[in-house]
Amino acid sequence: MSPPTDPQIVMDSLRRIVQALRQSATHSEQATGLTAAQLLVLKRIQAHEGLSVNELAAATFTHQSTVSEIVTRLETRSLIRRVRAAADGRRVELYLTEAGRAALTTSPVSAHEKLMQAVATLPPPTLERLAGGLNALIEAAHLNEHPARFFFEDKSTPDE
Repeated sequence: MSPPTDPQIVMDSLRRIVQALRQSATHSEQATGLTAAQLLVLKRIQAHEGLSVNELAAATFTHQSTVSEIVTRLETRSLIRRVRAAADGRRVELYLTEAGRAALTTSPVSAHEKLMQAVATLPPPTLERLAGGLNALIEAAHLNEHPARFFFEDKSTPDE
């Protein structure tokens, strides 16, 4: 049997990532009733209560508008609350509610979290090559017109 070629290695790697993300998302929803993206946002708020939506977007490596949609869904479910900052009335900070804290007690570590942790630990030259390679792949496949949203978090999907 011949060794795998670079294209096969790339496709197999992408398949493994997508499969892990899909399985993790399914497991998260079954365990908690929340999407993996909602759990990730809750966990980031728990780790740094008082974040603004922009800070939360940076902490999740996601666009502000995407995070804002998730925050709205979580607020609707009374899992988080928005509070005007005392020192600056223009700033809105995010805090978990007791229900939000309770939701996290049964939440598993997601594949998304594992990937984020792995990306954060890559040496800068490796991260730069990976980012360039993935960007080139997206452009070559003509997928760069699609917005980068949370994994399996479809905007048209109803909240519940």
